[in-house]
Amino acid sequence: MGRFVILLVGLLVSLAAVSSPAAARSDERDDAFLVVRGRAVCLDGSGRPIDSFLACTEASSRFGFASKEGKLYRFAPTDAMTAVFTDTRVRQRELQITARLRGADQLEIIKVQSIKQGKLYDISYFCEVCTITAYVPGLCPCCRNEMEFRETAP
Repeated sequence: MGRFVILLVGLLVSLAAVSSPAAARSDERDDAFLVVRGRAVCLDGSGRPIDSFLACTEASSRFGFASKEGKLYRFAPTDAMTAVFTDTRVRQRELQITARLRGADQLEIIKVQSIKQGKLYDISYFCEVCTITAYVPGLCPCCRNEMEFRETAP
């Protein structure tokens, strides 16, 4: 009787793991990691790049990424890391994006780096007072001072 119960519990645990939504999602994923170089661009309401660099406003813009090869990628609408592109200093730089590619042309950011003289630099924002590092611009969550833009060699 004891072996039967152990066997039954083991079988139920195995079935639960196989049939769980998380297990199904991991098997169905078709996303891949991608490293691409280019520039961040602002997109209009129809998803096309905006010609004017200054027409991009923090409040109204969606962002995309134009690769050096000429391919335009869009970012997942839920990707909070795209807030880094609200900083004009970041949009002015040549960048390397490490991201998940979802579908044919949608990226989900993992890491954003700038390229200067062929070398990669990590982009971050730092509060000297609170020693807090963030990856998007804004106010320090602790002291509410503006975070300092930094580019550091990895």
